[in-house]
Formats: sequence, C-alpha cells, structure tokens
Amino acid sequence: MASPGNITAAEDIDMMHGYYMMFGTVTLFTGLNLVITRLGTPKTVREDPWRWKNIVISWIHALVCSIWDITCLILYPDLFDDLILNSNYIAFLMIPFSTGYFLYDSIDMLINKKLRQNWEVTIHHIAVASMFWFNFHQKICIAYNALALMAEINSFFLHSRKLLQMIQVDYNSTFYKLVCLCNIVTFTLFRGYSNVRIVIGMFLEADRVPRFYFKCLTMSMSCMTLINVVLFWRLLKSDFLRKRVKVSGKLRCEIKKC
Repeated sequence: MASPGNITAAEDIDMMHGYYMMFGTVTLFTGLNLVITRLGTPKTVREDPWRWKNIVISWIHALVCSIWDITCLILYPDLFDDLILNSNYIAFLMIPFSTGYFLYDSIDMLINKKLRQNWEVTIHHIAVASMFWFNFHQKICIAYNALALMAEINSFFLHSRKLLQMIQVDYNSTFYKLVCLCNIVTFTLFRGYSNVRIVIGMFLEADRVPRFYFKCLTMSMSCMTLINVVLFWRLLKSDFLRKRVKVSGKLRCEIKKC
C-alpha cells in the first residue's frame, strides 16, 4: 500500500475513510457549537448569538483548511500534475472534512430557519458540497478540490473581518485595515485564481470526465463564479471605494464653499 504522502492511485484509497471523516466532522463542529454556546457571546452581538457562533465555526473551518491545503501545495506539488487522477490520503481526507463542514452548516441553518435569509450561502453549500461528495465518493478530481479549497485561505480573512465588525473594532484602526487589505489580496490570489483555473481546466479536460458530471460541474462553477464576482464587488465597495466617495464628496463641498 502506498504511503500517505505519496501520489496514490484511486484504487489504493478506501472510500469509507472519506465517510468516516465526513460524519466525524459533522460531529466535531456540532460539539464546537455547544462549546461556543457555553462560552457565551460578546455583549455587542447578544441580539444575534447564532450569527456569532456560525461565523466563529466558519472561521475555524477556514483556518484548519487553509493550513491543510497549504501543506498539500508545498509538500506534494506532484499532486497537481494531474488534477483529475492524482491523489493521496492527506489531500483526499481534506475533501470529506470540508464536505462534513458544509453539511453541518446546512443542517445548522435549517434548524435555526436561516436558509432563506442566507440564500447565497445555501446555494454555495449545495454547489460545493454536492461536487465534493461526488468526487471523494468516486475518488476523482481530488487535486481539483484541493485547488478549490485555496479559497479557504481567503475565507479566513473574510470571516476575521466580519468578526471584528461584530465586536465593533474601529474601522479606522490599523489592524482592521490590514485585515481588509489581506482579505482583498487573498481573494484575488487564492479565491480568484482557483476559480479561474478550475473553469479553464473544466473545458480543457471535459473529455476526461463523464458527460453528466461535466454538466453538473458547469452549473456548480457558474454559481460559484457569480457568487465570487458579487462578493468581490461588495467587499471592494465597502472597504475601499466607499471611502473614496466620501473623500471626493468632501472635496466637492469644499470647492463649492470656495
């Protein structure tokens, strides 16, 4: 049997390990939810404790996934020579781990009646989790999924930014501005790059996957691309462009006075 860190053929990976990881992850995040509930919430978010817990758990998932994914990128670059067939246990288990998180988060939103309110998150979870599940079940495109999870590097800063807002950190503080800058930079370098690379590879290697799978992937990536474009514009407008508008408006007032 191949060692965990080497490139591994699909038949050398036990699919059931993926299911153990997926359901274990659901249990893990359910336990974390209980721990965070017991710890309580900051005074500034007591009116919406569910949102605080939800984002903290998303932040933890993003942190773990970022470290895991960077490890794969650095230690096993050969994994990405063939994004469809190459795999190993370290990269493989990361996929059901994230699938388990998306499943947990969907169940959590369903129980708390937040699916409609967070419709864009719901669409994201359906699009991503369905493809992740199919890939680890079929043991294909594991490296593609590892590439997709580069987006979690950005999610770490995206959730950090939101948590800082919720505890009412000064928007003009150096730390908050630094987090916002890191958020935009990692959005472009990791979330944007992985999205573009997957879309390009999807069409270049369409003949290497089943036709039905390609159609499902096309719908999934169309949703993801649209969500990412809208999210990037919102972040850019909120953290950078809005300030410029205010400054330019101030200048216009001063010019009128003159």
